[in-house]
Amino acid sequence: MDTLNKLKSLLEVGGERSLARSWATEETIDSHITHLERYLRDGAGAYVPRDLQEEAVRRFWISKRVDSLKDARLVSFGIALPIGPQRLRVIEDKERFPALVEGVDQYLPAPKQYRRCYQGLLSGYFAYDPDANDVPPTGRQNWETLRSYLRQRASDVLDGGRNPQWTDSLQQHLTLLEEDPCMRYGDALLAGEHATVDELREVLNIPDSSWFMRKLYLAQTRAAVRKPDTEFLNLLYRVLDLLQQNQIIRDEGLALVLNKFAKLKSPPLVIPLRDAAVNWWGNPWLQNNAMRWGRVVPEARAVVSEWLKLEFIGAFFTLLAEENTADNRRLKFWARYVDSIDDIHFALGAEARDNQSPDFQALRKKMAGLVVPLQDNVKTNNAFIMRMGNFVIVEFSGYSNACYVYDTAKTLPFRFDMPVVLPRDSKNSLKHSSCEFKLTHRDSTQGTWEDRFEVELATKYDIAAQAASMNIQRGKKSDYSRETLPEFAKRFALRIDDQTSYGGNLWVRTDDSRPSINEVLRRWGFKYKDAKKGWWKAR
Repeated sequence: MDTLNKLKSLLEVGGERSLARSWATEETIDSHITHLERYLRDGAGAYVPRDLQEEAVRRFWISKRVDSLKDARLVSFGIALPIGPQRLRVIEDKERFPALVEGVDQYLPAPKQYRRCYQGLLSGYFAYDPDANDVPPTGRQNWETLRSYLRQRASDVLDGGRNPQWTDSLQQHLTLLEEDPCMRYGDALLAGEHATVDELREVLNIPDSSWFMRKLYLAQTRAAVRKPDTEFLNLLYRVLDLLQQNQIIRDEGLALVLNKFAKLKSPPLVIPLRDAAVNWWGNPWLQNNAMRWGRVVPEARAVVSEWLKLEFIGAFFTLLAEENTADNRRLKFWARYVDSIDDIHFALGAEARDNQSPDFQALRKKMAGLVVPLQDNVKTNNAFIMRMGNFVIVEFSGYSNACYVYDTAKTLPFRFDMPVVLPRDSKNSLKHSSCEFKLTHRDSTQGTWEDRFEVELATKYDIAAQAASMNIQRGKKSDYSRETLPEFAKRFALRIDDQTSYGGNLWVRTDDSRPSINEVLRRWGFKYKDAKKGWWKAR
């Protein structure tokens, strides 16, 4: 084939191939055209090289003036840029910040020129975090001045013709330049609607590192706590996930959630909320954590404290104690006293201290600051120490061990800054003859050990269980009332015979075989007749 025929053949094949192509090339060209049109519509200048910004800011730092539109625009974009070893920023300077604003204002008569500088100032507004730890007071003040300036000048970026898209979007979202810039987006984001915010961030070039993102997350949390109680509880797990994933807003968001929770009429136990609060802020009643817990109202702190105490009671009598499989009587009994418990300590034996199972590791983390080593030949021995008012109560892991009660008005026989032991009356022993009394966990013909111990705690020490039958509150004497008596009788299966309506006496039909009940009735003014008639009180 000669050269001419070869060229003819190649041209024919090339033409066939071109006609056989899909429209992919044309579609690609269309997308590029759309991109270019959008680029021009958006202002074609959102990106400004950092090195050019730095050069312009250095010149401005020395001269304190902008000599051209180019410099005004570059310094506006670099208003929050740290310059030099000292990391100087225009927005943090008392003289240069107002000088820049004044220099930019000279372009107000020409909206197309002015908005190029305005766009830079808006970029700096989103880039500079006024709440960062290292921000000087001048930086915070200038940032607030910038926010006010941008709001006042927002309409000056429009020229009546075809404006860049970012200028039109800004007019629709002027709340971005208010004290709570993200509040309007909270409900939509909670509902999973991100389109508006995503488009806004793209049009205004708001980076992931901006304070705006933190405010967005907080806006969702605030939207949740503004909801009615039922809706708030339904959203709670989603909010906790949000806080878990965004450590920068975790403290502020958790405080909002806990303060809302404290206002609920009957706050339910929410284990993920309890665990999150304790993991992030530590034990709520330890002094070392007081600053972190100071973010919330006392009621919120009390709610989490109660939850944690209940968890500790449950953990001791399930993980650390030698309860029978179906016997949770001690757990149930002490859980009713959670409101009366002021403080808790654990004396852990070698096995509990060294156990590396996930359950034990998680429990020891929550127990931080509350654990004292227990030195004993039996490595499985542990103890649970509760302070209630002026009394300290010690329960041991072994069910056969008696429960010891100590009066803090006297010197306790043990300390928590050194290992404790179990041999009776030994140095730093949890078992000592100086105790007020001991309770053995054995029922008798007179009643259960729970009944006996409840009466002892209430009548002798003014320690009342939650929803206790006697309605005796700590710090308050166990005074008799016609409301108190039926509750007391119901709890201890006593029969009341009220004959006062026809001139008779008020009777409690029981014998005198239970000393603790006898003491309560005597205190209330009842007198014992005999085993057949019981205790009576005149009308």
